[in-house]
Amino acid sequence: MTIPNFTRLTGLLLVAGFFYSCGTSQVNIDELLANNNYQQAMEEIDSRLSEDPNQPQLYIQRAQISAALAKDTEPELRTEFYTNISNDFESAIEYGANQEQGATIDSLRQQYWKDEHNAGLQDFDNSSISNRYTQAEIHFQNALILRSDAISSYRNLSVTQFNLGNIDDAINSLETALSYAENPSAELYENLGYLYLEIGNPSEAAHYYELANTDVSEDLNLAFGLVNAYISNGDSESAVDILEPLVEENPNNADLRNVYGTQLYEVNSEILEDLEAAYDNNNSILAEQIMLEAEGMGESAEEQLIEAFKRDTSNIEYLESLAVFYNNLSAQYLSLQNVAFDEDKEVIRNKAFTLIDFAIDYYERLINIDPNNEEYTNRLDVLNQLKKRQTSSSN
Repeated sequence: MTIPNFTRLTGLLLVAGFFYSCGTSQVNIDELLANNNYQQAMEEIDSRLSEDPNQPQLYIQRAQISAALAKDTEPELRTEFYTNISNDFESAIEYGANQEQGATIDSLRQQYWKDEHNAGLQDFDNSSISNRYTQAEIHFQNALILRSDAISSYRNLSVTQFNLGNIDDAINSLETALSYAENPSAELYENLGYLYLEIGNPSEAAHYYELANTDVSEDLNLAFGLVNAYISNGDSESAVDILEPLVEENPNNADLRNVYGTQLYEVNSEILEDLEAAYDNNNSILAEQIMLEAEGMGESAEEQLIEAFKRDTSNIEYLESLAVFYNNLSAQYLSLQNVAFDEDKEVIRNKAFTLIDFAIDYYERLINIDPNNEEYTNRLDVLNQLKKRQTSSSN
């Protein structure tokens, strides 16, 4: 009566023994990897996964093989390997990688990404490499295959693309980084603002500079970028709003004063256009108000331009700013005289020729510095002819 039980036990033992010996006959993948037998290891992994895909560890090992193969391949040919690594890591997670395997995946992904990212930084900084920016770009692009959310890689890729002259690509890289950033940095917005200025899109540039949401008085680069965006977009009033407190906090910054003065002039030009409209509409009360506003704004612009020049009298740009300011403002007053009320014509005319005198003085200074500059000499000739005409009419 005991035989059937024994027979059944024997059968179970035989079955267990069969499976055990079958397991020991399998190729040891770890040994293959240790001996760099990547091809055989890959074939073994593929075979096992085809039978049972629910084996996270095999995906991790296959990713390690791809990483080893990528290391022995030129950077520009690593795309397929890194794509395979990324796919295998995702498959391992999908098939239920445990906590330890998950930590291994995170560690390996970070390691592979870091190797490519740092290689990009090294090539970028290596001036002895003739094509360093191209090589750096390849490394950063490789790094992003491994970690598509690596904001630092996008930023460095963008800088590299900018140096290669591929500004549209640089913008795309930063905008992709922005899509991954939970709390985008002011610098990221600032860089996008700068790039949009570079391609001649001041509206979008201003948009990103404004998103930086930073106190411009504490970040002059951001302030200058935002001012440039407003100026390029023809928004002088917004530029003035930024420049006014900056000049107050940096009174000895001649560049700030010069830009501030030119923008005040632009605002004043718009005021004078409003004055012309008031004359056309025969609105004497409004014309009087606008005239006072124009006088004050013009004097403020003049003051800032003079202060800039005082701080650096050798700077021809500041000298030219004053010459252009007086020249253009005098032309506006001469034009205004044609539509002004009779009682205002003499005042406006006198104002115009006072400005002409100043313009002549500054253009003469410019010609002393650069006597062969045709633009200066032509402008001075016109001003002198206007002055001569005024003198003749007065006599």
